[in-house]
Amino acid sequence: MGCILPKGCKGAKNNKRKDNVYDEHQEKGEESETDGLGRPQAGWNAGDMDVGVSRLSRLSSQFLPPSGSKVVRVPTFNFEMKYSYLSQRGYYPDNLLKENQDSCCIHTPFGKDPNDHFFGVFDGHGDYGAECSQFVKKYLCENLLRDREFRTDVVRAYHSALDVTNCQLHDSDINDSMSGTTAITVLVRGNTLYVANVGDSRAVIAETRGNEIVAVDLSSDQTPFREDECARVKNCGARVMTLDQIEGSKNPTIQCWGGEEDDDGDPPRLWVENAMYPGTAFTRSVGDTTAETIGVNAVPEVLVMQLTPNHPFFFIASDGVFEFLSSQAVVDMIAKFKDPRDACAAIVAESYRLWLQYETRTDDITIIVVHINGLQDSGTRSSVFDANSKLVHQLSTIEQGDESPLSIGESVKTSHLARHDLSRARIRTIESSLEHPVWIPPTLPYKKTHEELHQIDRALQGNFLFNKLTKAQRQMLYECMEKVQVRAGDIVIRQGGEDDHFYIVQKGDFDVLVSKEDSPENELGRVVHRYSANNFSCFGELALMYNKPRQASVLAVTDGSLWALRREDFRGVLLTKFTSPSILNILGSVNALTNLTPLQLNRLAASSSEISFIDGERIVDEYENLSAFYIVQQGEVKLTYHSQLDSDSDTWKIFSNHTAREDLNEYQKCLTKKQGGYFGEQILLGEQISSVTAVAIGNVVCSMITKEKFDSVVGSLQRSIQDDMKLREHIIDSREHVLDINAGDYTKVQLSDMEWKKTVYATDCCEIGLVLKKGS
Repeated sequence: MGCILPKGCKGAKNNKRKDNVYDEHQEKGEESETDGLGRPQAGWNAGDMDVGVSRLSRLSSQFLPPSGSKVVRVPTFNFEMKYSYLSQRGYYPDNLLKENQDSCCIHTPFGKDPNDHFFGVFDGHGDYGAECSQFVKKYLCENLLRDREFRTDVVRAYHSALDVTNCQLHDSDINDSMSGTTAITVLVRGNTLYVANVGDSRAVIAETRGNEIVAVDLSSDQTPFREDECARVKNCGARVMTLDQIEGSKNPTIQCWGGEEDDDGDPPRLWVENAMYPGTAFTRSVGDTTAETIGVNAVPEVLVMQLTPNHPFFFIASDGVFEFLSSQAVVDMIAKFKDPRDACAAIVAESYRLWLQYETRTDDITIIVVHINGLQDSGTRSSVFDANSKLVHQLSTIEQGDESPLSIGESVKTSHLARHDLSRARIRTIESSLEHPVWIPPTLPYKKTHEELHQIDRALQGNFLFNKLTKAQRQMLYECMEKVQVRAGDIVIRQGGEDDHFYIVQKGDFDVLVSKEDSPENELGRVVHRYSANNFSCFGELALMYNKPRQASVLAVTDGSLWALRREDFRGVLLTKFTSPSILNILGSVNALTNLTPLQLNRLAASSSEISFIDGERIVDEYENLSAFYIVQQGEVKLTYHSQLDSDSDTWKIFSNHTAREDLNEYQKCLTKKQGGYFGEQILLGEQISSVTAVAIGNVVCSMITKEKFDSVVGSLQRSIQDDMKLREHIIDSREHVLDINAGDYTKVQLSDMEWKKTVYATDCCEIGLVLKKGS
C-alpha cells in the first residue's frame, strides 16, 4: 500500500524524476553466491527460465529460478535449507506495462561465514517505487555486512544499516518524496533467525504441533491498525483518518476502524495537518521523505528466535500474497509440496487468481520459501519459546533520540498466532457470491472407465486448484468432464483468443506455441513446450479462474483426445463446498459459535477431520481429557460421565442436544448422541473436561475439530466472545447517553443562529468543526 496522492499534492515536494536515476539490473529476483558485499557472482537469469516448467499466467512478467530449488548447508549445525522464490508483476488494466515494484534477494552465504544466509523481500510504492525497492535491496545488504557490529550484535547492526540505507536513498538521484519501499528480511545465522521488518510485508514460520502445522507470524504489519503505531505517528503530528473521514461522510473525531481483520476497504491513513497528503496506509518504510515529517520512519522491529526440529519451513512475502490468503492458508499450501519452487508457483497463482476474482487488478506478488531439513534438537531450550511453545516477540525498537537499541530480551511482547481472517469487505463479497448459486450439474454426465478415472486423478495430483477438493467434489468434477476428439493439426487454443475450458491430455501429443506481438495473425509462433498423455499433462487452469485472453496457442501434433472441464462447472462444484447443509447447519446451531460469520463457519466446516469408528470402539477414554469438539455424522455415540458434571451448568451444555439420558448409578450417568448431535464445544473455549467416556454404537462417523485447528482457522473463541460482549455493552451505554432531540426544532435554524465553537480539522478548501446554537 502506498500513497493515496502520489503526485501533484499541495505542499509536497517536486515529484519530477531526478536525472541519473539508480539503475539496477532488470531481475527483480536475485540469488547469488556473494563476494562478501552482496554482489552476485553467478546468479539465476530469469530470462533463461524454462517456459514450460510452470503453467502460470503469462499476463505479466515473472521472475522464477529456471533449474528448480537450490540447497545450501549450514555446516555448524549440520542441516540444509532448500529454497526458491517467485516474483510476478501485477496486472493493471490502465497500465499494462507497469513495472514490477517488488524485488527480492537471496545471498547464500551472506558474507564470508558459511553459516550466514540472507533472504529479503522489498515492496516498492509510489511513482518511483521500483527504483526505491532495487536501491534498498542492494545497499541494505552492503551496509549490513560493513557494519562493525554485524558479527557481535545483529539487532544493533540492523538498526544502523537501515538508517544508513534510508539516508543514502534520500541523498540519491531517486525522487523518494512520495515513494519508498517496505523491507522484510531474514538472516539465518546457524540455528538462529533474525527477522527485521519495516512496513507491511510479512515473515511467517511453520511450527509442528502434534499432527497440525500451525502458522506463526514473525513480523507485525506496521499500519495505523496497530494501536501503538497509531499513537506514535499521532504524537509526531500525523492525522490518522480514513478517506470517508477526510471527505466528511464519517465523523473525523471518532475512530471508525477496529483491528486489521475489520478492514472494510477504507483503511486508516496518515495525513499532514491541514492538507490531504501523503495518505500512506503504513507507518514505517524506507524512503517517503514527505511522510517522515509525520512519523513514518525506517526503524525496524527485529525478532530473534532459535530454530528447532519443529520448524519445517519459513517464508517471506509482499502484501500482495496476504490480501486474500491468510498466513495459515499459505502454510497449508506450502506443506503440500516437497519442492519450494512448486510451492511458490502455487501460492502466487492462487493469490493472482483471488485478486482477479474480487478486483479488477492485481498487486505485485513476491514470495521466498525456505525448507529446513535435517536440523537436530540442540538440547538447549530457545529463549523465545515458553514451555507451551508459544512464540514470544522480541521487538527491539529504537525510537528517535534513543542512545542505543534495546538488548535482546529487554522488551518482550507475546506474539499472536498467524492472522487468519479476511477483511469484512472480502467476507461480504465472498458471502454474496455463495448465497446465490446458479449452477446446475449436467444431466447426462460422461461415464468413465476405471482406467480413465485413474489417468485423470494422476494428472491432477499436486495441482493447487484441486488439492482441497473433497472426494465427493472430485467425483462430481470427473463426471462433468467431456471427452474432446482432435486430429493432427487442430488448434485447441489460439493465442489471444478466449476459452473457458481446462484440459487434460487423454491421448496424443500437443505443442505449445508463442508468437510475437508483430507476427502475422495466422502465424502460431515457435514451439516452447509439449504436452503428452505419457506425462499426465494438463493445461488451462487459469481459464477456470477468470476470462482473460490466452497467452499461447496449443496445437495437436497427433490425433488424440482431451478431457475438457468448463469454468462454470468448476465454480459450481466449488460452491458445493460451502453449501453442505449437514456440518454447516450443526455448527450454526451451537450456542458457543453464534458470533461467527457464515464464512468462518464455512472455513471451520472445511477444516474438520472425518473419523470412522466401529461398533464398541472408544472415541474418548475416561482417563484422558476430552480433546476435541465432535459432531456425530452417522450412527450413535454413548457418553458416560461423572454425575458431578450435572452440577456444572456450563459443562452440561456439552451434553444438551439430541440426548437420551439415564442414571447408571449414584456416581455415573450416560446419554446417547444421535446423528446430528455434538459434544465437546466447551473445549474450544479452552476448558478441560475429564471423566468422560464416548463409545461408538454401531458404525459411527464423526467430524472432529481440535482446539488447535479451531484457533488456526478462526482465532480465539474466548476473545471473540469477549469482544462481542464489549461491543454490546458499548452500544447499550451509548444509547443511554443519547439525548432526546426533536428534529423539528432545527428546521428553521439559520446559519446566523449558529456559533462556531471548535475546528475539528481543515483541508485545502474548507474547515469542518463543531457549532452550537446561540442561546442553547
